[in-house]
Amino acid sequence: MSITDNKNYPFSFSMIDIKKIDPSPYQHRKYFDEDSLRELGVSIVKDGLIEPIIVRPQKKDRFQLIAGERRLRAVKDYTDMKMIQAKIADVDDLQARRISVTENRLRQDLSAIECIEATIEIIDEEMGKDPWYLTVGKTPLERVHQFLSKLHSIGVSKDRGSHVSKEAEALLHKFVQQVESIFKNLPKPLKWRSFLTHDLILLTDIPSNVQKASVKHDLNKAQTKALARLEQVSDKAFHDVTQKGSIPLKDQNNHLQAKIELKEFSAREIQTFAEDIEKTNIKNQQKIDTAQREFSTQIKVAVMTRLGIPLVRIAQRLNIHRETISKYAGKNQELFNNIHQDFKKGIFITDIAQKYNAPQPLVWSVILQEKTDQERFKALNWGLRAWDNWYFNDVDHRFGDPWPGRIPAQLVAHTLFYFTKENDLVLDPMAGGGVVADTCLAFNRQCWSFDLLDRVKTRPEIEPFLWDPENLAWPLPTGKKPDMIFFDPPYFKKMAAHYMKGSISDFSKPQYLSFFRNIFSLMREQSKPSTLMAFLNADFRDFQGIPAVDENPDNAILMFTYAKLLETCGWKITHLMDCPLSTQRFTGNMVNRMHEKRTLGIVRRTLIIGKPDVLHRG
Repeated sequence: MSITDNKNYPFSFSMIDIKKIDPSPYQHRKYFDEDSLRELGVSIVKDGLIEPIIVRPQKKDRFQLIAGERRLRAVKDYTDMKMIQAKIADVDDLQARRISVTENRLRQDLSAIECIEATIEIIDEEMGKDPWYLTVGKTPLERVHQFLSKLHSIGVSKDRGSHVSKEAEALLHKFVQQVESIFKNLPKPLKWRSFLTHDLILLTDIPSNVQKASVKHDLNKAQTKALARLEQVSDKAFHDVTQKGSIPLKDQNNHLQAKIELKEFSAREIQTFAEDIEKTNIKNQQKIDTAQREFSTQIKVAVMTRLGIPLVRIAQRLNIHRETISKYAGKNQELFNNIHQDFKKGIFITDIAQKYNAPQPLVWSVILQEKTDQERFKALNWGLRAWDNWYFNDVDHRFGDPWPGRIPAQLVAHTLFYFTKENDLVLDPMAGGGVVADTCLAFNRQCWSFDLLDRVKTRPEIEPFLWDPENLAWPLPTGKKPDMIFFDPPYFKKMAAHYMKGSISDFSKPQYLSFFRNIFSLMREQSKPSTLMAFLNADFRDFQGIPAVDENPDNAILMFTYAKLLETCGWKITHLMDCPLSTQRFTGNMVNRMHEKRTLGIVRRTLIIGKPDVLHRG
């Protein structure tokens, strides 16, 4: 006789022929350990099936599994049983998804990745009744990600006091309560903004090989993020750790300790292991740099030509006759073909770069030549943000040199993705460690870069140039106008001691602002109507050791000031992107001292996008 449990769906119990049970379409568990299944089979033979599986009836006297795949597999593969006890539930698709997720959560059968995937499918099933929702993506992940990102972006704009269109306002009003209700009624209630920010990134930002390893080793979210850091630092170390299922630890006598399962390591321990490898890699690279850092003329020419720098300018930069430069350029394709062949053989990017004594970004440029921008993001293991909050925990050390204020290449890549197209010319007026040029290489953009320091041996593509405040000049030839100016200057008073003498970072406040007023005007004069400005900077407040309420606003320079300067100089602001600095630079002791003094630190950093104001009269 059918009864109803506290989940309000009818069910009954019966013994079912295991051959009549079809797999569950809602099964999110991807990895089944055979030793564990064998042990479970022995236990079932000895003690019986303590908890029945859950199925639902299908046509032709068959059943579809909802929950209990481990138990069913153990019975099929490791017992002689032909029949299995089952709970037969009369439920629809959405109820079946919920039961599957709830059962797995209660048994802790799902890894962090699998739980997120299961949650996505419940949300997608609930929202799938709305026709507009179905247009925002092709897969459940795409739809949920784009949909929640859209709601989040509208909400942030409203909270910030920015203008929100009537259509966006109506969209938020239509869906936000429904979304909150869905998340409240999940098997494990969640806040949708937290899910978007902290959970979805495991599927959108973390490469599939890391996701698979996370599932296999049953890692939590923090462990998975740390493992992704290891994969980024060293392909080999990641492969060894995930294959062996453990991190090699040595005792004080340098002997390997007993093996500990990977899931038993904390996220901090995995992160520390990755950081130690990275430090070792950097030291090794520095040794190589000392011995052979200067790139060959062939490599220099290859880098510069791929960035769209004319041969005559390359000849001047390298102080080599133009005909000789032309001969080197003619050999580029042979070099690129060799790189392609090595990559097809499965050789790691780092090893290819070392083989040809070439910078990694050049190797990426060759390998990603025929890819779309989205495929480039995927190949580089970078998640593509669909909203205006671009937060990255750390820089990608494959792009750019160690440099004061080094920015994440991911930030540059997002700017290129949304505001430029292939072969566009990007001007980097204060190139520093070369992150912009390196990212342009990988994304097939031209890039002309300038900086105070002349590093022709290691950075031939960055030309030495002084932006003299007393006599500002323009470094590009007449008629050469950029499609984008990516302007990431030294921030006011931040890390001034680390920059070269003459850096604007050490200017007084009036000098600093006067410099920007003049250079913004010059950039506007040298731009075409379609040129875009991408200006990155951060608030400056003299907050060190001072209670927030006692700060002197006259000592501050906020992003509003830069925005007003841009508009005064003929730039129309179109977008403001939040690009927060990492909070990891604030140690626990620092935070405690800040709490005691009620000091308010700064992690805010903003990317301002602007275009020439055609109505401006300078």
